[in-house]
Amino acid sequence: MGSKHMIRVWNEIDLNEIKPRLLIAGSTAADCANCKEVGIPFDSRICPKCGAAFKYMCARVSDAAKEARRLRAKRPDLILIEFKDYKHDDARSAARGIWGD
Repeated sequence: MGSKHMIRVWNEIDLNEIKPRLLIAGSTAADCANCKEVGIPFDSRICPKCGAAFKYMCARVSDAAKEARRLRAKRPDLILIEFKDYKHDDARSAARGIWGD
């Protein structure tokens, strides 16, 4: 068989399921999307500040495919999501809350 590749798979997921369990990866450490705690080690299973149990992970970088491979190697137990998709829908949800749509 051929080599494995990273591809995006589209699923409908409620942001209320993702946000409280999302680890946002940087180059050397990560942040908690739930409480905004910074400097969390990649291998943390829970947020040291709010106690959120991480299930999802994303990265802020522009080369998402390359970064996905790196994150998958570090945390194969987490579901990888696209940061741009998450931020877009999070901002949209916040706007709805403000404007009452």
